[in-house]
Amino acid sequence: MRTEKFQVTGMTCAACVAHVEKAVSALEGVQEVSVSLLTNSMVVSWNEGQEDTGTICKAVSDAGYGASPAASAAVPDLKTERAALEDTESPKILRRLIVSLVLLLPLMYVSMGHHMWGWPVPMFLHHNMITVGIYELILSAAVMVVNQRFFISGCKSLSHGAPNMDTLVALGSGAAFIYIGGYRHDHHTE
Repeated sequence: MRTEKFQVTGMTCAACVAHVEKAVSALEGVQEVSVSLLTNSMVVSWNEGQEDTGTICKAVSDAGYGASPAASAAVPDLKTERAALEDTESPKILRRLIVSLVLLLPLMYVSMGHHMWGWPVPMFLHHNMITVGIYELILSAAVMVVNQRFFISGCKSLSHGAPNMDTLVALGSGAAFIYIGGYRHDHHTE
């Protein structure tokens, strides 16, 4: 029996872990699969001669994720291990959140400020629904571009038949974008 560790990319939630485990477990000769979301790794035990690392990586790729055999060093390098454990996603998420808020505040001000709190609307937008609609469209689209990772990951996992949390975010925000656009159009044409 052979056991090897793999690095797995593209996982975002427990559903992703289950989907990767299911894809690899379905391979002939695979005895045990253990996937960790925390370390983005997978340990696979299989019968010698039945599968190889390329087949396992292809099964993960076909499931919509990435995999490669983990580099094994005879002498572990402490600096490399620390770099591997370093959280690189949180700073990216924080930057996307800040940019999203910077874009959402003026969008909220123009869209809801005058309705809910009686705030004045800038003169170039006052009683000009086409300009307001274009303004809202541009800011909404910018927010969606900043957060495109959710849409890409969500659509990719849905196309592989394994929806995850990104799929829910993409469907929810996409439906809201379409609904609000239709509501604003219907509301202003009456």
